[in-house]
Amino acid sequence: MFGLRLLALLALAMAYLYRKNRSPFWYVVYFDTNQKEVHRSTGLRADNPNDTAQAKALRAELEAKEHHRAPVINSEGWDTWVPKFLERHCQSPRTLERYFDAWKWLALWLQTKRLHSPRAITYRNALEFLDWRTGYKKKSGKHVGRNTAIFELKTFAMIMGEAVRLGHGDANPLVSLKLKHDKAAKKPELSDEEIREIREALKEEPEWMQTAFDISLHTGCRLRETRIPLTCVDFKEDKITFPSPKGGEDRAFSIPMPSALRPLFEKIRKAKQKFTVEFPFQPSRRWQQFFIKIKKPHLCFHCLRVTYVNRLRRAGVPREAAMRLVNHASELIHQIYQREKVEDVAQWRDAVKFAE
Repeated sequence: MFGLRLLALLALAMAYLYRKNRSPFWYVVYFDTNQKEVHRSTGLRADNPNDTAQAKALRAELEAKEHHRAPVINSEGWDTWVPKFLERHCQSPRTLERYFDAWKWLALWLQTKRLHSPRAITYRNALEFLDWRTGYKKKSGKHVGRNTAIFELKTFAMIMGEAVRLGHGDANPLVSLKLKHDKAAKKPELSDEEIREIREALKEEPEWMQTAFDISLHTGCRLRETRIPLTCVDFKEDKITFPSPKGGEDRAFSIPMPSALRPLFEKIRKAKQKFTVEFPFQPSRRWQQFFIKIKKPHLCFHCLRVTYVNRLRRAGVPREAAMRLVNHASELIHQIYQREKVEDVAQWRDAVKFAE
């Protein structure tokens, strides 16, 4: 019976998961680009819910490649309108990418729970998703954070709102989730010693990492913003323009070129590069792996932004000018980056006087 079913699926060129006797792993069969039938182990255990979820996602991806189309995890309604809604809703490509990543996990969960219609969704389902998602273990061995799961649920609440507007549902039970976020860990400021150690370690890493580090260290820009078109580097006016910062092209801004970066930009121009850096796949992940490798897992690339903001403050740069340099539109956001040390306030130790 199993063999007949498998043959029928193969005739339709569909990827398929199956088990082997006395093996704990999921196996997958699919057709490659040369229409050659491939059987292989996924390396994912069938007795592990997280591995099973990954195996199903892999099957969907392979099937999509067979049909030369985007992965469709659930073909019973959601996929006919949700991707179009997200594309209409999002103006920024980066935001759309985040929403689609959230939808990927939501769609997998909806398939697992057999929730094929918005009318089947309840508030209890939201709580179940929270447990399911935070129980997922990443390749690093860490579990998915609660805040990530809540963001995905908020995306789902937005999708459910559209379902009601389109007539796919009668009400949105996720309209007010009232879920408490975990307190985000503060990203630390880098010390001079840590900067020296990181620079030394970067000598063994790809050049794009060294370039991105230097640009962010001297400007406080985000990782994605270090990819600057050379046409946006004005050598005559000593000016740098960030054309695609967080928030999209509408928030493009320019700053004076730091003197320390001019030799680097001259070198890049001489090499006739179009951009200051070219990123590999998942550049943030590469930096995470780098900090783990040098035994500083508490650090991340964004610590450079925190460091720059604090050093501007200690240098006596007015807050308005500092906000302009790092493209902060909100004073509240700017204050979040500030790390007051004891030595920063030592000069005020005897500021208050009392009568003897």
